[in-house]
Amino acid sequence: MESSSPRRLPWLAAAAGFAFDVVAWYPGQMSFDSGYTWWQARAGETSDTQSVLLIHLWRILDSIVPGPGLVFLLHLLLFWGGLALIATGLRLRRLATVSLMLIVGFAPMIAVLRAHVWTDVGFAGALLVAAGCVAFFARTRNHGWLWLAIVPTFYALALRHNALPALLPIVVYATHRSIERGDARRARLRVGVASVLVLAALFGVVQLINGTANRHLPAWPALAVFDLAALSIATDHVLLPRQMIGPDMDVADLEQAYQPWSVGAVLTRTRNGIRDPITPGWTPAQVTELRRTWFDAAIAHPCEYAAHRFEVTAALFGTHPQDWPDALKFVLAPVQVRDNPPVMQNATALHRSLVRWAQQLRATPVFAAWPYLFVGVVALPFAWRRRRHTTARLALVLLASAVLYALPLTILAPSAELRYLFWPCVASLAAGVLALARADDRRANGDGVVMPGQRGTFAA
Repeated sequence: MESSSPRRLPWLAAAAGFAFDVVAWYPGQMSFDSGYTWWQARAGETSDTQSVLLIHLWRILDSIVPGPGLVFLLHLLLFWGGLALIATGLRLRRLATVSLMLIVGFAPMIAVLRAHVWTDVGFAGALLVAAGCVAFFARTRNHGWLWLAIVPTFYALALRHNALPALLPIVVYATHRSIERGDARRARLRVGVASVLVLAALFGVVQLINGTANRHLPAWPALAVFDLAALSIATDHVLLPRQMIGPDMDVADLEQAYQPWSVGAVLTRTRNGIRDPITPGWTPAQVTELRRTWFDAAIAHPCEYAAHRFEVTAALFGTHPQDWPDALKFVLAPVQVRDNPPVMQNATALHRSLVRWAQQLRATPVFAAWPYLFVGVVALPFAWRRRRHTTARLALVLLASAVLYALPLTILAPSAELRYLFWPCVASLAAGVLALARADDRRANGDGVVMPGQRGTFAA
C-alpha cells in the first residue's frame, strides 16, 4: 500500500508556516490602506478606492472578533493552503515540496510583506489556491476542482482592480485542460470563448458588488497628477490645471516636492498646495479637463513621459535607497485611522527579531523585487524545455500571470510600493521550483507527469 506520508508533507509544512506567521505577526501589520478599509467596515461606509467585497467581509469578521486578526488569518490560510494544494495536486516529491514551501514561504521579502493585512497578500493567496485547484484538475480530470477554483478566482477579482491580467493565464490553462482536443483551430476558439465568458461573468458580479459602494472615486486622477508634475519639471512649465493648484505654484515648488517613489510626496510637500485628486467634490468639467490635460501632455512630450515612467519603474522594481520611506516596503507599527480602536502590536521576541532584521536589510536587494523576478527569468527556459510535464506547464502559467500583472505597472504605478509586485515575486519563486520539479506518479504518461525511468531534478 502506498504510504500517505508524501501526501501529508505539504499540509504539515503549510501548517508549520501558518503557525510561524501567527506567532510572528498576529494580528497583522496595518498600513493606512488597511486601517481605512477597517474604518469603512466599522463605519458602514464604502468607497471603491478599496475592495468593496473586503469591506463587507471585514464587517462580518469584525462582528465576530474585532480588529484585523480574522482577515489576517484568512489571507494566511489562502497563501499556505494554496502552496499545499499545488504540491499535493502535482504530487511533488519530498525535496520539491520542501523547496516550494521554504523558498516561496520564507524568502525574506515574501515573509515580511505577508505579515500585512493587504489586498495584495490576499490576492496572491487566492491565485495560489486557484493554481492549486487547476493542478489537481490537470492530474485527476475531476471537473469539481474547476468549480472550486471559481471561489478564489472571484475573491482575487474582487480584491484588486487590476486582477484580470494575472488571472487570464490561469483561466485559459484551466479551460484548455477541460476541453477535449479536436481540430486545433476549433479547440483554440472554444478555449478563448470559454475563458472570456468565465472571466466576464465573474467580473460582472464583482462590478455589481462595487456598484453598492456609497462613494465612487476613480484612482486614475492620482496617476494623472503624478505624471503631470513630472512633465512640468521636465519641460520647465506648470502643466497641472489651474483649478487644482495654489495660485503661486511654480516649477521650483513642484521640483522640491517631487519624488519618483510616490505621488504622495508631490501631493503633500508643495508650499502652494495641490488639490487631492481622489476626494469627492469634483465636477464633470474638472474631471474632463484633468483627463484631457494629462493625455495632451503625454502626447506632446513623449520622451519626457517615457523618462518619467522609466524612473518610477526603476524605483518600483529596483533596490530602494536608505533615505526612502520605510512604508514603501513594510509597516513597522499599526497606522491609526480616524476613530479605529488601537491595534495591539505583536509583542513576541520572534516579532522583534524579525522587525530588527528587516530594518537592517531593507535597503539591500533582499528587499527589492528584481532578485525575485530574476528567478522567474532564469526558470523560463527550463520550464519551456520541460513543458510536456504538468509541473513545468504550471510554472509557465505562473510566469505568464506574473508578467501580465507586472507589465501594466510600468505605466500605471502611482508609487514604488513593493507590495504591488508581491504576486509577481511569489509566482516567480514558485515557477522557479516547479520548472525543475519532478512529480511522484509512476502511472503517468507524456501528458505531463513523470514516467518510470525518466530523470529529473528534485528526484528525492
